[in-house]
Amino acid sequence: MEKNNRSTSHTFSAFSIIFLLCLASEPAWAQLQQQYMIFFSDKDTIQYSIQRPEEFLSERALERRNKQNISVDLSDLPVNTLYIDSVEALGVDVIYPSKWFNAALVEGSEEDMNQLTSLDFVLYAELVKPKGRSEKQSGASGGGASYGRSSKKKKISKRTEELVNQEQNQMLGIDAMHDMGYHGEGVFVAVFDGGFRGVDNSAFFEHLYNNEQLKLTYDFVGNSPNVYQYGQHGTEALSCIAAYQPGILEAGAYAADIMLCITEESGSEYRIEEYNWLFAAEKADSAGVDVISTSLGYTTFDDGEMSYSYGDLDGKTAAITRAARMATAKGMICVVSAGNEGSGRWRYISPPADAPDVLAVGAVSNSQFRVSFSSFGPTSDGRIKPDVAALGLQTVVVDAQDRVTRSNGTSFSAPLIAGFTAGARQAFPDATNLEVMDKIRLAGNQAMTPDNELGYGIPNFAVLMEEVPLAVDNIQAVSRYTVSPNPINSGDLFVESAAGVDEPLEVYVYNSTGQLILQKHVPVTADDSFTIDTSYLQQGVYILHILSRAASDTVKIIKF
Repeated sequence: MEKNNRSTSHTFSAFSIIFLLCLASEPAWAQLQQQYMIFFSDKDTIQYSIQRPEEFLSERALERRNKQNISVDLSDLPVNTLYIDSVEALGVDVIYPSKWFNAALVEGSEEDMNQLTSLDFVLYAELVKPKGRSEKQSGASGGGASYGRSSKKKKISKRTEELVNQEQNQMLGIDAMHDMGYHGEGVFVAVFDGGFRGVDNSAFFEHLYNNEQLKLTYDFVGNSPNVYQYGQHGTEALSCIAAYQPGILEAGAYAADIMLCITEESGSEYRIEEYNWLFAAEKADSAGVDVISTSLGYTTFDDGEMSYSYGDLDGKTAAITRAARMATAKGMICVVSAGNEGSGRWRYISPPADAPDVLAVGAVSNSQFRVSFSSFGPTSDGRIKPDVAALGLQTVVVDAQDRVTRSNGTSFSAPLIAGFTAGARQAFPDATNLEVMDKIRLAGNQAMTPDNELGYGIPNFAVLMEEVPLAVDNIQAVSRYTVSPNPINSGDLFVESAAGVDEPLEVYVYNSTGQLILQKHVPVTADDSFTIDTSYLQQGVYILHILSRAASDTVKIIKF
């Protein structure tokens, strides 16, 4: 988790030789058994049809798609069961199939992989975990670099004059969100983490059981529905979303439905963890989840050849990033930690935060300044990251002993935003997931001047609910430039400077996800104005950033 270094996939053909890295003391059979992802050539199946999606997607999943006009497609079809049967017939254990990647996680030997890759329907195999490497142990503390930076636990005495998490709620306007009647009702939130010890015995989560809000649990590491073991990191993250004791602690989306998944192995770091995340995301999709919250990120692995480089932060390379993008394509909103490497050698965000269509969350202190450990953007292809930020220093959480304490990290700022996002999803039930994410970004306190430290800043629910987000006229009034027409439907956008264009300008246009759409050099002009062709812009909100040697100006543009 949250590591560094270069990326090289392990791929195997029928003639490949696999060099085993198992302990010499292990028996020979154990040395041969490793875990691989095998990828299939097609979905030539007669078992399922996209015309009968109710056979493999829940009613809730179909409803989410229908609301957003998302069609069921080939990627929704389960893996061909005949292919799975053929793999198992060779004596290879199939652990999980993946419909999105048209693949399966299997366990077998080098000889098994050579047999499998000789089959017509198997494209290749990727080593994702050598066998015998630090299997997860019950009761292990959820560690790893992607987890929140641990602080000394400070127990908070219960008090009634105000909520113990009032500060982090007020920073995001969650108090206003609750006053408006939004607590996550009807929204389905999944939390992917390394362990949820103590959740089933906590007074702060009792309402999840009493109200039947806890819909699904699964441990993808141990292949079991029991998630109440291993570490407490997931417990603390969940508390930022759903903990509730009236008058004491009220998290943002305490009334939401919840799914808990273990995807992280605390004792080792291999790409299997990225694929565990994929399997959990597919299960969340099928169950009808609306929001995924994850405080995990991956850059460096125990096997250096699996590791990623900064150049791989392009939104399309890391397996977990591609999985997150698929989750978004299915209508879900992924809220992910930016990472805790801001003061380390790696420095940058970690996958899946590099995905263009997720909300990557940085960390601020109670003074609303970036915390030193919060990871930086941009992505390697130049997009602004993180997207937004929330309190990540001395965040109020609930631990496995049912104590209210404080902890540090983007591991906790992300679930705070996930709770906020559940409220936004509830407030705008007819909006698409991408539209909700846009609203959240534009509700940030630096939405007009996004950067690679805090992105669009700290969102506020009261701003989110404004009829005209961030009032275009007010923004233009503090700019040295007049932009017209704005909003614009087609044609050229005219940009005029009251002070004149007496020095060269660099002009940048970003979309609402921070992707650079246009860069233009403007020389000194006699008429103090210039134009921007908007014909290629799709409908949406854009940020116009104008730089000179002396100053910079930012204007929001709306294309309709």
